[in-house]
Amino acid sequence: MNIQSFIDKRKELGLSQKELSKGICTQATLSKFENNGKIPSMKILIQLCNRLGLSLDDIIGIDNHDSKKLVKAMNKAEFNLIISEYQNSWDILNRIELDSLSDDKEAVMQYYYLKGYLNVLDNGDLLEAVFDFNRILSDMDPKGETIFTFLAFVGMGMVYAKQGDDDKSEFYFSKVFNDIYGMSIDDVNKIWRYINIIFYCAIYYSDRKDYETANTLLKYAVKICADNHVTYYIARIYLQLAENDCAVNGKSDHLRDLLNKAEVFSEFNNNQNELKRIHELIKDCN
Repeated sequence: MNIQSFIDKRKELGLSQKELSKGICTQATLSKFENNGKIPSMKILIQLCNRLGLSLDDIIGIDNHDSKKLVKAMNKAEFNLIISEYQNSWDILNRIELDSLSDDKEAVMQYYYLKGYLNVLDNGDLLEAVFDFNRILSDMDPKGETIFTFLAFVGMGMVYAKQGDDDKSEFYFSKVFNDIYGMSIDDVNKIWRYINIIFYCAIYYSDRKDYETANTLLKYAVKICADNHVTYYIARIYLQLAENDCAVNGKSDHLRDLLNKAEVFSEFNNNQNELKRIHELIKDCN
């Protein structure tokens, strides 16, 4: 509980304890909170924060450790990666000094995975991407005990697919494909990354016109999104299902239904990049 940020905000607004607490709680309750750390009821705390224009996030669970702040920034970069806002992700990663993450092994792996994916997806340096993924596979997680190994396998597969080396790309995607259904997904970040893995495996097989495999993976990804109430990837999944359906069956009512679903979720998540692609396909279908 960061009580000091609460006090600083009250003073910034020029409110006395008496003025802030009026109609919410006694001044003594507020004084005990600010001076002695005695936390009032959640209802009172929320009302006090609302009066100050603070969210609970502003005062609860704050860790000022630099590494934690950087991980929070990288989580934002990871979200931008999901919605194809690559430049925003680059801007965040370029401000991060890798040495500042040295005490947090998972944060370092997250950094390498994100940088590697950005190089692949945003037409960056593929050799640099291989280096990033190999740091995870060879140095950080040589026994393959974390989800970052699978993310790195997918990344390596994407690199070789871009280079037109089907044997090597198939080697890495097969390593993922064989174990994908048994991966543990017990927190929100793992869910994002798990869907990421499924999605890019599906893209790989879509590009090779293996639509049966690709669509099976995409439909499984829809189920994971639905089961875990995650919407950020689902527009991209429905869009890829639509593109696959169009390649096989041409224009159809089913295609328009898939595009409509993709459009709804893109608008819900304000994913402007996907909306542009969706509207182009909808226009072609009419």
